[in-house]
Amino acid sequence: MSHFSSRISVLLVAVAGLLGTTAPPADAQPEPHVSSGNASSPNPTSTRAQFVQAADSLRTVGLREALRLFRENNLSLRRAQSEAQALRGEARQARTYPNPTLQATHEPLWRGGERQSETYLNVSQQIEWSGRSARIRSARERAAAARSRAAADSARLALQVTEAYVEAATAETRLRRLRQVTRVFRQADSSMAKRRREGEASGYAARRIRLERARYEQRLAAARLEVQNAREQLALLVLPEGTPSVAAEPLPSKRPPSISMQVALQAALQLRPELRRWQSAVEAQKAARRAARQEAWPDPSVTAGYKRQSDGFEGAFLGVGIPLPVFDRNRGVAEAESERLDAAQTQQILARREIRNGVRRVHAAYTSARRQDQLLEGDLLRGTDDLLRIAQASYGEGEMSLVELLDAADAYRDARLTSIDLRADLWSRYFQLLRAMGRPLDLP
Repeated sequence: MSHFSSRISVLLVAVAGLLGTTAPPADAQPEPHVSSGNASSPNPTSTRAQFVQAADSLRTVGLREALRLFRENNLSLRRAQSEAQALRGEARQARTYPNPTLQATHEPLWRGGERQSETYLNVSQQIEWSGRSARIRSARERAAAARSRAAADSARLALQVTEAYVEAATAETRLRRLRQVTRVFRQADSSMAKRRREGEASGYAARRIRLERARYEQRLAAARLEVQNAREQLALLVLPEGTPSVAAEPLPSKRPPSISMQVALQAALQLRPELRRWQSAVEAQKAARRAARQEAWPDPSVTAGYKRQSDGFEGAFLGVGIPLPVFDRNRGVAEAESERLDAAQTQQILARREIRNGVRRVHAAYTSARRQDQLLEGDLLRGTDDLLRIAQASYGEGEMSLVELLDAADAYRDARLTSIDLRADLWSRYFQLLRAMGRPLDLP
């Protein structure tokens, strides 16, 4: 039993060193590779070398900088802004007047050998009075709706950037934790191999430690791949094409603030760009319906000019042309615009309902995440530390096996990773709530 006790003491000292560690190593530092004889653990040398080489030129950004880069470089956002600018140009065009028409006419006349001619020079101008103001307002409101739609698209895409940032920051933290635990089993494997050569440890114990190290080496390799994928995804959203990856700064250790349901609903109904979009759409349709009704009486045209005859007579003339609404009174267009107005008003009501329901749903999820985070910080981690101490004492008294002790170490690792995942979920829910409220996405 003595050789088992000495062997486990080495492992417990390493685990105790892990628990006392508060400053994780830098992500770009590679772990030393320790030979383990005939160990079945994977050799991550090639993957680690690529990871460290990529980290040499790695750019690390905070959330605020990531969102700034997104606004500058994201192609989807640029497309939405261009569409809004196009409608703004159409609204500007709606304010212009029709161009006048200049016409010159020469009419030769003859009878037998007698010839005469008449020459006309006239200018015609259409006078818009039936629906001009309504058309201008409709175009202006459509442009405002397009700007609100672009703002909504920007907020939606910014939330994607924020979620990618949270995922990247979480992957970096998870990798650091796994590096710490893997380092413990590397040291234990090296120590156990040495004690076996000296005859102080059994072959079963050495193989059991080696197997545990192999498990953590595999987890560490998967964590490296997860970090690389998260960095590339974040770079795809915030940086120009050709930039391979970007790292995220760690999330704050403090808990995000509590937000009441009433405050969230009030902010959403005041700030959400979707509501401004549909309000502008309703106003645009009201103006379009009014213009369609007024266009039942067409716009007149005024013509003025100069006339000259070959017999020497000349003079000015003035004429007015008024289209008669006998067959086309624009009733079909007016009915269509009325139906479009009803559809826009219905969509506005639906948007308000969806926003309210969305705020309630996201707020409930955020509140639940805060409660879980409080529970974790209050009880779970302290219980895990007690579990390791109890396991150490029980093993020393012969009441716990080696496998049970290793399970206790696994429980500690699982609790730490669970803490990381819950904290990431909490921040993700917080940013989703800010998005639902229509507020800018930023750290508190």
